[in-house]
Amino acid sequence: MRRLVVEGEKCAGCRQCEMVCSFHRAGVFSPLLSRITVIKDDERGFDYPVSCRQCEECPPAEACPTGALSRDETGIVHVDVEGCAGCGACVDSCPFGAVKLDKETRPIICDLCGGDPACVSRCPTHAITFVESGFFDEKPSDALQRLMGRWGIDG
Repeated sequence: MRRLVVEGEKCAGCRQCEMVCSFHRAGVFSPLLSRITVIKDDERGFDYPVSCRQCEECPPAEACPTGALSRDETGIVHVDVEGCAGCGACVDSCPFGAVKLDKETRPIICDLCGGDPACVSRCPTHAITFVESGFFDEKPSDALQRLMGRWGIDG
């Protein structure tokens, strides 16, 4: 399956991915409406984009009491906003922190922009790629530890 893959060491923290995502999907520039979120650790100079990993088994979909999260024929997770109760179970169950709620408490989840993710083409450092990949399970904390080790920084 094609997935978004992040190389944390390349992210400059510009948040252009958040802005292009929110504008592409919601028509406004707002990190709150972006389906990708840059996690920042300013003390260590670490930035890491987080989005839905399109996991084989999707804990948020399994946790949804109304079945509002489902996969399409290509395997991409989608939200049925009409069927959503706004309970937030999906947010609490995502092991990557990739699900957030909008103002109406409906889930915002990356759907890969129909196969042409806007964030990929606008990332100036190419930290985000859309490639054929097995499950990409690196969490921001794992990436930070890996990079701190590479850079000789004590945690």
